[in-house]
Amino acid sequence: MKITTKKMMGLLAVAAPLVATQAVAEIEGSLTAGYSTDYEFRGATLGEDLAEASVALSTEVNGFTIAGNVWYASTNDNNAFVDNEADYTLSVSKAFGAVNASLGYIYYSYPEFAESNTQEIFLTLSTEIYAGITGTVTGYYDFDLFGSWYMNADLGKSFTINDQLALNLNAGIGAYESDPGFADGMNHYYVKAGLAWAPKENLTVTPYVKYTAADSDFPSEFTALSGSDGTGDGGENVVGGVTISVAF
Repeated sequence: MKITTKKMMGLLAVAAPLVATQAVAEIEGSLTAGYSTDYEFRGATLGEDLAEASVALSTEVNGFTIAGNVWYASTNDNNAFVDNEADYTLSVSKAFGAVNASLGYIYYSYPEFAESNTQEIFLTLSTEIYAGITGTVTGYYDFDLFGSWYMNADLGKSFTINDQLALNLNAGIGAYESDPGFADGMNHYYVKAGLAWAPKENLTVTPYVKYTAADSDFPSEFTALSGSDGTGDGGENVVGGVTISVAF
């Protein structure tokens, strides 16, 4: 099932009355822009010189957090899998005791490669494990183009340096389970470090570096699609970048 503009407008028409019932609900949001040396997606390199921008909005409705996000990215790479991409995410989250749960939907759109447009649903569970270490597990299911599952487990911890600086560390592992011919059994792991600098209360600048190691189970079909000599065929990759985020 493809999401057309008419269908998207229909979804918004259904959601609007729900938000309108909370006339006094506070809406929070953020604007983010960034650059990274490579477009790394779930262990695979899909292009180089990635510029990105996103807008996110969220509100509380009857104890649930309803959030929406639009992410746009463009690569400066003639051999990239795609030149431009826009992702649309809707999610509903709620805390159940010490566990935070989020159920969501993602629509992946490729303006120059519409035949690759696809959709996923996802479920995320996260909790503090010990001494500020947060464990997060997310399962994604592509019910449109690939009929595939992707599972990710992540451990993260933030270390406060001073009032303006924090060191954020993450380590995780991911794996695919899909129909034969697309990344079946693909596995990778990663470590990431970001230094979040907040010179003002609503402004955060975060330079980061990420190391990814993928195994050799990437099929030749995916390697051809990625058009890259990076982790598209298994191997190691180091990605560096920076993001600038303004909250409102």
